[in-house]
Amino acid sequence: MTEYVPTGMDRQALQPSENLSTQQLIDLYRPMRLARTFETRLGRLYRQGKITGAVYLGTGQEAIATGVTSLLNPDDYISTVARNLAGWFVRGVDPRHVMARWFGRDQAPSHGKELGLFLADLGQYGITPYHNGSMAAWIPSGAGFALAFRQREESRINVAFTGDGATSPGDFYEGLNIAAIHKLPLLIIIENNGYAYSTPPAQQMPVKNVADRSAAFGIPSAIGFGNDVFEVRRLARTAIDYVRAGHGPYLLEFKCFRMRGHGEHDDMGYVPDAQRAWWEQRDPVVMLRTYLTEQGGLSEATVAAIDQDCEQLVDEAVEYAQSLPLPKPDTALQGVFKV
Repeated sequence: MTEYVPTGMDRQALQPSENLSTQQLIDLYRPMRLARTFETRLGRLYRQGKITGAVYLGTGQEAIATGVTSLLNPDDYISTVARNLAGWFVRGVDPRHVMARWFGRDQAPSHGKELGLFLADLGQYGITPYHNGSMAAWIPSGAGFALAFRQREESRINVAFTGDGATSPGDFYEGLNIAAIHKLPLLIIIENNGYAYSTPPAQQMPVKNVADRSAAFGIPSAIGFGNDVFEVRRLARTAIDYVRAGHGPYLLEFKCFRMRGHGEHDDMGYVPDAQRAWWEQRDPVVMLRTYLTEQGGLSEATVAAIDQDCEQLVDEAVEYAQSLPLPKPDTALQGVFKV
């Protein structure tokens, strides 16, 4: 077996583990397709020089955020990383507002002071603030939100998404330790896309799986195929029920693949062609689309209409973003921390 083929995941078709209605299937496909369409356009805009700064895409990882977020209660919190746009769309985030942020326009709540990469809105969407450049920072901060839920005797949970590279910094372990000691309602989602920035896991950790590390903290874990949205939901449901019941944190590791570079400035030259081809044959959006039109009972016309609607939404998002003014220079110091 080639090193890049995760054990038990050498398949090109989804494995349903639940009976979903037609509308439920559509509700899974739409945010994945919308995220893919949005990010494809965003990458093109970046290469045209219309987006300032770095652009990081979640192409190939849409099933994870979609599957997990689709099972949460409206008042649960999520802490997201660069590649969880599909999860935002599950929560109802307007693609126009995301695009406006990428264009740096005067759009609330940040008014041009951050990339479209980050969104903090606890009230409407339950998305926690971005803290700093360390992707591992969501684990201790997520434990903090979970601690607040515990102290208020609320049945809410915090879900912290992060990547394989972010499991090397110390704050990852500090967060796990705090959550484990106090049995906090924290679900940790590891999107193991195989490269962190450009370093494969074998060169950054002495264990085969990130999930192997959770046992040291007494935290249960599971590993799944992140391109299968049904498998994501199956494992996530078990983990969510465990965490919500007050048993403490749970860690899920999903094997997946970043189909673009770390950012659009990265040409992925370090990824073998065969590895890229293997994963592209298991594209999560394509696999779900195929399932819908074959086993799912949806017609090609119905799915094509969803695809077209997503294209239109992205067209409207670009038009909306470009219509907004840039922030006024005299507002640059408003709404920021003074150090």
